[in-house]
Amino acid sequence: MLPTMKMITPKNLRSMIELNRILKNVRTFKPTNSRYYHITNSLKFKDVNEEDQKKSVALFDAAHIYHKKTKEAYLDVLRTYTSEQDRKIGHVRFIYAALRYMKEFGVEEDLEAYKALLDTLPKGRYVAKSLFMAEMSHYPREQQCIIDLLQQMEDNGVVPDPEMELMVINIFGQYGFPLRKLRSMAYWQGKFKNINPWPIPRPLPSSTLEIAKIAIQKIASVDVTSVITVFNTEDIKDSIDKTWIVSASSPDQEHLIASHPTDVPAYVEGPNRIWVGKISVDYFILYTEPTKRPPEEDIDNDDVSNMDISLWRRAKKKLVHRRSIHEQDKMTIFGVCATGTSTKDSLLSWIRCLQIRNPALEKIPILFKFRSQEELQRIASGIEKETKKIEG
Repeated sequence: MLPTMKMITPKNLRSMIELNRILKNVRTFKPTNSRYYHITNSLKFKDVNEEDQKKSVALFDAAHIYHKKTKEAYLDVLRTYTSEQDRKIGHVRFIYAALRYMKEFGVEEDLEAYKALLDTLPKGRYVAKSLFMAEMSHYPREQQCIIDLLQQMEDNGVVPDPEMELMVINIFGQYGFPLRKLRSMAYWQGKFKNINPWPIPRPLPSSTLEIAKIAIQKIASVDVTSVITVFNTEDIKDSIDKTWIVSASSPDQEHLIASHPTDVPAYVEGPNRIWVGKISVDYFILYTEPTKRPPEEDIDNDDVSNMDISLWRRAKKKLVHRRSIHEQDKMTIFGVCATGTSTKDSLLSWIRCLQIRNPALEKIPILFKFRSQEELQRIASGIEKETKKIEG
């Protein structure tokens, strides 16, 4: 039986006409011709040579010529770009170029710089006028560009604020894909922002001494009684390297040094590597061989006769010393430090500084075990491969 044809009512006809009009307005992606971004009428950048004017990043090259690579210079480039007359196309290329230069200007972790870069897009032009246009990714190239901008923010730990959300709404509307990405970032980054048990200041201090303090404090946090001490090698007689030493030790470690046999050597090993944000710090440890633990009895806990009941309590053979957190299975750690030069002379000065509060170190033989940079690189590459395997 043939299917019956439905009658086209005026209401259905209007719907079909409206759908046809929407489909005609949907823009398809077309690659634009290469354009160059340089200023011809700006007094500040008029002296850029012809070779630089042929580059798509001539504005940033000019900022490098006339300014230092600072945040203010980066924002000045964005203001110069937006002040151009009749700027209607080329926003995507400029934003991608600006994203590449962020690290060079030191603004990759600055929210104000991302907001200023987002503000270079025109408002209202890319707003989808219907849900159908929104789901078809209205202006796909521009939307993907802002999604990449937000992804770079997420990679650098920058959390968007409500003002940035309003800016994205004004550019792409309520149903754009960049707004979904931004709201997802605001939700999850808000949860994970303060989850790090060793928070670091933002921005990180420029002083290497302050960064070393943060790193040693992170290592020494395993023992709440640890004390961070900063020594100056200039106070040590016959020291060659004039630098600083950040040392961490606890009362338990001082007790372990005092009770250590004088015929058993201790070792200074390093450099080991710890990360504070994106900056690595080399540190050294003072340790000795682990103490021998008494053999454990092979007791079947499933046997009812071995139940620890007061009437059947087994005779105690001897008392076992309770190990501290510093007495590990592979080593007993006496202390940890980071120096400004990471040289053998600075480590000798560290041992002499520890001898003031631990006179027993004067009688304990101390050996130095240094790791080469090649070994550190092999360790780092091995950790990276294992991380990729876990993520895969």
